[in-house]
Amino acid sequence: MLKILETGLGALVRASALMGVLTLLALMGLIVVTVVFRAIGIAFPGTYVLSELLLIPTITLSLAYAAWDGAHTKVDLLTQTLPTRLADWLEGLMLLLGCGFWGFVLWAGIHDAQRHGAQGEKTPLMDIPVAPFRWLIVGATGLLIAVLVLRALQRFAPRTDGTGPSTPQEHAE
Repeated sequence: MLKILETGLGALVRASALMGVLTLLALMGLIVVTVVFRAIGIAFPGTYVLSELLLIPTITLSLAYAAWDGAHTKVDLLTQTLPTRLADWLEGLMLLLGCGFWGFVLWAGIHDAQRHGAQGEKTPLMDIPVAPFRWLIVGATGLLIAVLVLRALQRFAPRTDGTGPSTPQEHAE
């Protein structure tokens, strides 16, 4: 069951990461063009607004990938001294506690997206609707929570060699 869930969720995470990379490349291109043209005296209005909007998918879509790959910041000072089984269970518990935090972020994001979407909020100068970007934050946060829950369940599941909970790296192989 976890393997099927991991396969489907993995495809979503990889697609999310690809979109994050593409928006990062678009942001980079926007900055390069803006700097070059400003150097020759030409300024494009709205580039600041566009860069703000491009930061949203760049950051939010990469969070799930970082959690998927185990690349997020964590402190191992205590857990590395504990028996493997206990350390795995503590890490699983911490992942679930992290889900609680991100759950509040998700809840606030939904309310914020609904409120601002109903108001028809648009960016200054360019009149780009902001609601899709707010809903992108909600979707990416939901994906992050799903990844954290999967990784927590994997920490609690027996290892394939029968010695205890499995690690995200074992499941990624």
